[in-house]
Order: sequence, then C-alpha cells, then structure tokens
Amino acid sequence: MASSSRLKQFCSRLRFKSTQLFIVAGAVLLSLLVSLLCIGLTIRYEVQHEVANVADVDYWKDRVSAAQKLWYDKGIEELQQALRIYSPQTQPHRVLILLISGVAAPALAAARFPAKLATAQHTHFVWEQFPHVARLKNSCSFSSPCDAASVNRALWSGVPLSGIDSYTGSNCSRGELHSVLRQAQLAGLRTGFVTNQRITGATAAALFADSSWECDGLMPLGALEAGCQAVAQQLVFSEAGQALNVLLGGGRQLLSAQVPVYDWDPLDERLCRARAGRNLLRDWRNQQLKLRPHQRFELLQHADELRELNATNLDYLLGVLANANLHRNAKAPTLQLMLNKTLQVLKRPGVGHLLIVEHVMQPGEDAAQQLRQLNATLTDFIEQRNALTLVLLTNGNYLRPSRDISGETENVSTLDEIFEQSEQELQLQLQQLPSESLLFAKGE
Repeated sequence: MASSSRLKQFCSRLRFKSTQLFIVAGAVLLSLLVSLLCIGLTIRYEVQHEVANVADVDYWKDRVSAAQKLWYDKGIEELQQALRIYSPQTQPHRVLILLISGVAAPALAAARFPAKLATAQHTHFVWEQFPHVARLKNSCSFSSPCDAASVNRALWSGVPLSGIDSYTGSNCSRGELHSVLRQAQLAGLRTGFVTNQRITGATAAALFADSSWECDGLMPLGALEAGCQAVAQQLVFSEAGQALNVLLGGGRQLLSAQVPVYDWDPLDERLCRARAGRNLLRDWRNQQLKLRPHQRFELLQHADELRELNATNLDYLLGVLANANLHRNAKAPTLQLMLNKTLQVLKRPGVGHLLIVEHVMQPGEDAAQQLRQLNATLTDFIEQRNALTLVLLTNGNYLRPSRDISGETENVSTLDEIFEQSEQELQLQLQQLPSESLLFAKGE
C-alpha cells in the first residue's frame, strides 16, 4: 500500500515537470518564429527597396509646415550624401584648385539666402555639393601686420608662416620651397594658372617665382646690382615659369615699359612699372623659340585674340590681357572663355594636368551678385570634369605682395594688451577669431 502511494506521488510530480518543460519549449519556439519572421520581413524590404545601408532608408515624414519640410528634406538629403560609402580613391589624373579671395563666411551666407527671395529660391553653390569641407586659418598672428607674400607661400607650399624666410635686404630669394604647381611639373603634369588679377601678383609669385618684388621698377639698386630677378623676370627665365603651359591674366605694365593705354584699359599708378627698355613679352617669345623650336606657342594681349584662338594643338599659351589687374580692363575676356581655352591646351591623352584658378572679389561691387555669376560659370565646368577639385574661399584680402592686414591679424595686432587679459578671456578671444578660409573638396 505504501509503495502504491509513493508511485502516485512520483507520477504527479513528473506530470508537473513535463508541463513546465512544455511551457518553456513553447516560449523558445515562439521567440524563434518571431525572430525568423522579422528577419524575413527585413530581407524582403531590403530586396524590394534596394537598401544598402541605414543612410538609404527614408526618414519618417513628420507633420510639419511646407517651409519646414523643405529644410527637413534638404537636411536629410545632405546627411545621406555625407554618409554614403565611397569607393577607394586613386591618384588623381586631373586636379583643379579654385581660389576665391575676398569673401567672408557672412557674405557667403548672405549670397546663398538673399532676404528678398522666398525660402525655396536660395542659391545652390556648386561647391556646397562636395562631400568634404574644412575650416582653415592662416595663422597670421605670427606676424603683424600680415605679409601677403609669406601668406601665399605658406598656402601653396604647405609650410607654416613661422617657417617662411623673410627678405633681409641682402638675399635675392625668400627660401627654397617648391609650390604645389612646381611639384606637379616635376611629377610630369601639365600646368596652368588663370587669374583675374595680374600674373605677377602674390599668388602667382608663390606658385612659380622666388622673389620679393613684382617687377624691376621698384627693386632697390643693391638688389639690381646683385643680379636679383623680380617675379616678372622669373616668369620668363625660371624653370617653373618656363614649364607653365598656360598663364592668363593681367599685368602688362609690369612686363614691358611701353604698353598701349586706352580708356577701357588704363594703367594703375599704384602698381609697379617695368624699367625703361624692359620688354619681357618679347623675351618670353624668344625663350620659346630658343628652348622649344618645334613646339607651338602663342602670346596674346587682347580678348578677341583669345576668342578666335584654336588652342587644341598648342603646347604653351601666355595671355597678358590688361595693363593692370584684369578687372580694370572693360574688354577683358570672361572667366568661362579663359577656362575653356586653358583646358584645350592642358588636355592631352594619357597626361595629367593641374589647373589653378584665382578669382579675387571686387570690394566695391555686390558680393552676392559676384558669387552668383561665378557659380553660374563654374557649375557646368566643375560638374563635367572627372577630377580632384578643391575650392578655397578666403576672406584674406591679399591683393599685392606687400605688407597687408587680414581679419585675423586685426584681432591680435596689440599683443601686449591681449596677453594682459585673464586666461579665460584670452581663450574666448582666440576662439572668436574669424576663419580665414573654407575649403570644399571632392575627388574622383
């Protein structure tokens, strides 16, 4: 009787354990089924919508006003563009560097969002579609006021201002530094420089010259006797200047003592003038005949000549299209014309090239209108190129290779007063220094 009772108790406990085991097994199986269902639905969604990553999934559209939805859509579009995975980049075959000088970030924002236009009618600058952007400073606080020639040499050579040698009066050069243009030449690339300023300005000097003077008209007697060469002379006689395939801009009065003067193309008395008897335009032509007797070259001085030129078979092109800065010539060629002709010279099958374009904003004109015109010119030009493209916008107004003051220098021109401040005040002021440059980049 006792054994029968123990058997009943054992069977009762076994049934209880079996029920618990069934419940646990059922829960695990249900979880597994739910997981499989979720995975299946996800895979089906990705197949139907071609989802590559989370950046491609559309966002949940909130109930917002039309004006707010416009910026929501724009923000998501830019975010998705930034999050896309790009294929590995190779060494660029063609490089375009565009320098837009004389525009600050507030002016850029004002041009993009004009107050008189509706919200949906803002300007889309072509460089804003680039996937990479950087905020740069030129560290002008190393010198006060800021030396424009040194700033440009630092920019185009990659050496900080503290490492740039200054002219001491006895040396002809400012240090042996290879600019990005010279490095491209040494690497076998064809090179070109286009500017709406003069071709002997601070930017040009930093690219292919090594001198403290634009032309020999302002060189001291000691430098002349020592055999020093101005930027204008190095354009003709230096290795970097001779290797330039295209050079377009103004500055005729710095190259030749005798130049034609018209109402639409006046002289600029604020600039250097070539010494009596100097004619570097003739010297450039003679150098081409001497060094490259079997290659084609052209020397132009008027927009009509450039417009009618067939540049596809040219090896070298020099266009000095104004007595002073190009914008002072009312009949100067457009930027679009200069770019089109430059590419005709630079493009060669199997050979890469580097093109540097300088566009200085005119302070007396509407900055927004200038930017919109520039944007219209560059949109098709940039989008049709399969190249590494850099657009540098700077508010440093370095129009001549003499001592100048930038926005950053103005904040640190009285160092003694600044360093008397507390550390917290000093850090705050340093943080509020204006950005000298915005760099937009894309590479293909």
